Amino acid sequence: MTSTARRIALAAAADHPAAGGGRKQCWECQRRRVVCDAVRPVCGKCKTTGVVCPGYEDKKPLTWLAPGKVKTRTWKRKKPAAKNESSKTIPDQDSSPDSNKAVTRAGSQMVHIFPPSPGMELRSEVCDIIEAASYWNEAVYPSFETTQLMKSPWIIPVRFIHYMPAATRHALVSMAIEHRMLRLSQKKTDPFVMEIRARFHHHRCLAIQALNEDVCNDATRGSDMTMASVMVFLYADLMGSATASNWRHHLNGYKSLVDIRGGFESVYRLTPYMAPMLLFPKIVETFANSTSPADDQSEPNHSYDNIDLIGKLYQSGYYPFLPCPVDLFTDIIRINYLRYLIATDSLPEDMGTPQSASEELIEDIIEFSPETWAETREAEVREELLLMAQAYQSAIALYAISSLQGLRALPSSAGWRAVRTIHYGRLISLLEKAAQAPLMKNCVEWPLIVAGFEAATGSAAGRVMVVKQLVSMSQDLGTYLPLAAVGMLEKFWSSGKRTWDDCFDEPCALFA
Repeated sequence: MTSTARRIALAAAADHPAAGGGRKQCWECQRRRVVCDAVRPVCGKCKTTGVVCPGYEDKKPLTWLAPGKVKTRTWKRKKPAAKNESSKTIPDQDSSPDSNKAVTRAGSQMVHIFPPSPGMELRSEVCDIIEAASYWNEAVYPSFETTQLMKSPWIIPVRFIHYMPAATRHALVSMAIEHRMLRLSQKKTDPFVMEIRARFHHHRCLAIQALNEDVCNDATRGSDMTMASVMVFLYADLMGSATASNWRHHLNGYKSLVDIRGGFESVYRLTPYMAPMLLFPKIVETFANSTSPADDQSEPNHSYDNIDLIGKLYQSGYYPFLPCPVDLFTDIIRINYLRYLIATDSLPEDMGTPQSASEELIEDIIEFSPETWAETREAEVREELLLMAQAYQSAIALYAISSLQGLRALPSSAGWRAVRTIHYGRLISLLEKAAQAPLMKNCVEWPLIVAGFEAATGSAAGRVMVVKQLVSMSQDLGTYLPLAAVGMLEKFWSSGKRTWDDCFDEPCALFA
């Protein structure tokens, strides 16, 4: 039906009410004391404001209430009106153009997977899936795209949801709900939150069931779609406080799927378009190993053996909110591997002593030139990327020194204390600058975690700055991991302990 035909039909419907009821106003407009446009079957004003129209029946419809609630609205005692105001008429705020525009804007940001009040809507899973995709495209994608330092192939809108496996579709809904709830930061006892949480767990359960079916089926077990579903599910679980601890199970399962197809290098050689699916778990694993005990990491030897290929994958496109130069990123892999070898007493003789191997690695990190690297980047963001490279260089140097000193591979000498002091001061200064820039403030989660560890022996102001930025980052990105980092750091600060493995005493993924 054309727009003109639709307009005529609506006008005709308004002039000739349906036989179902003879009321000229819908019940909602009567309750709000506004003039109803009497459009059938749904009032135009209710549709504009995002309210479910109760209709025009002669008998008032039933209203769903939250559990434990007995009234549809909370009545407050009216304040006595002033004498000079008793004769004044208060204008109808609901009918003003500005008010309607504000309500429409708010409604466009709150998709229906988050109903206006508990218990109001009976809906299908398909509705949730479509509206979750809409939420990503209209709320998440634009905010991510406009806050990137460089163009990223990872930031794309959600398309072709009808071709996605069921596991991916349901994981998408759970991600959308988790993202929205973290941005709202409402109380867990709120009936609204409780209902949405139930919907989140419902879709997560459906995603698990669908993924299990795909893995158990010989025809789909090693398919591209199944591997992609595991990655989406991994990211979805990392977003939430109740599910973030499952990251290692997903990584282990994903590695098994890769092994079925011949291994890491074979998958890349035969299907190079799978590069993002190979890189993402390695990024999660690398940063998770840095915040895990030295002897309880996730396959540090596998990452070290494939370090050249990982570096190649890393350079295939800018990973969102990770402006770390590739040489420094692979240095984190080397530090993780060295920590593992020293902790398990398996350092090969050709690598020398723990101290010599540690000193050689730290020298490579410090000799890296952020200025030279930044000169090869785009001119319009060269200054920002230089600051980011300097921040990551100092953070990685501090991580290497602190973690290896905790394993007694490096002495706690005055010289090393001076190096730590210099890089900590530099890192704090760079992080403060980054916090003032919209394009950089969310790109420093891992450097903030390192700064938080060093702040245990620093000033209270440094600790406050770290917590403030991580909490802000969690709300900006709609993910739980920065809050998990705050919890670990605050526990460490109050413990009185000092070593890296004392702070990160259990495997924990804090960046994705």
